[in-house]
Amino acid sequence: MFLLTGSIMAFLYHQHLLISEKFIMKLNLPTVDLETAEDGKWFPFNDTISFRVARDGNRNHKRALQNKFKSIEKMRTKNDFAAVERLTNEMMVKYILKDWKGLEDDGQALPFSEDAALNVISNPEYEIIKEFITDCSQDRSEFETGEDEIVKK
Repeated sequence: MFLLTGSIMAFLYHQHLLISEKFIMKLNLPTVDLETAEDGKWFPFNDTISFRVARDGNRNHKRALQNKFKSIEKMRTKNDFAAVERLTNEMMVKYILKDWKGLEDDGQALPFSEDAALNVISNPEYEIIKEFITDCSQDRSEFETGEDEIVKK
């Protein structure tokens, strides 16, 4: 544990003031709805099945990718593409695919869980589902709002 000295506390307080005093411009451009980007929105797959999908590259997803960057590069260098696929599937389940409705396993409702989702998107026979989720998460217009806010310092 460390103690904050007076100068560090003053610095942090000054940074807080600078952040709260940023000038925000309203431009006539779309913005990302950050809440929907993180929490996801429902996309119908067919008449009975829907998936709640977050935006590819949402803040949590970006942070996780940055944290895993060295591991991914090491796997690619070793041509371990199966490990890269496994890791990207895990990240999709954790940060992109949030829920589903109407999905059944042998006629029984399949409750959403990260384990069940990982099994579904990792199965090559159900690659169409993974492609659908990827397409939805990358459709920029689905996660936009009205005007863009640009922060100026």
